[in-house]
Amino acid sequence: MNTLSAAENLNTAVAGVISRMAVGVFATMVFAAIVAGLGIVPLLFSGFLGYVIIFAPLAMSLFLAWKGAEMNEATIKLWFFAFAAAMGLSLSLLFHAFTTGSIVTALIGTTVSFGALAFYGYFTKKDLSSFGPFLFAGVIGLIVAGIVNIFVASTALQMTLNVLAIVIFLGLTAYDMNRIREMFWNSSEDEIRRMQWFGALSLYINFINIFISILQLFGNKE
Repeated sequence: MNTLSAAENLNTAVAGVISRMAVGVFATMVFAAIVAGLGIVPLLFSGFLGYVIIFAPLAMSLFLAWKGAEMNEATIKLWFFAFAAAMGLSLSLLFHAFTTGSIVTALIGTTVSFGALAFYGYFTKKDLSSFGPFLFAGVIGLIVAGIVNIFVASTALQMTLNVLAIVIFLGLTAYDMNRIREMFWNSSEDEIRRMQWFGALSLYINFINIFISILQLFGNKE
């Protein structure tokens, strides 16, 4: 395979990742808006059920990290959209609390910043793999601190976590695009089709977390 055709195939494979991620984000946003519009959010997030809904996406992502290597392409695809639906249900709480204008503004801001870092991660000549351990450590720290803040309910801590989340997940966006490019370059077509779903999930998680943090930092509540 010559260099030109290899590059074209790589671009096509990565475009498949982006398109899958975009469909997942769209499905999540639509589902969140529908649930919020039904007026059942206060009922869904009352008591123990609310915690189940909030933590379901995290549990599903951990399960995928654990068992994903054993799944075939069809199963991974099913889990991807189930995850997107679970995230949409969880996000309905924010769609209920914030104005439509704030949601749209946060979505635009997320798209622009995400796109810039994804572009950098894909086209840079640098190897960003050394940043991975620090970024993943940051994610773990965010999760632990976020769980603590559910019980502490500190506004200052929440604002700090939102700022850190934006920085960390934008960094992960560049890192993941860099990693996806390197993985796809020397992979077979069968491997690429399967990895496209995992790549889409990684980028989807980055996008959603950036969106949530921007909305909570700058959004106006109803």
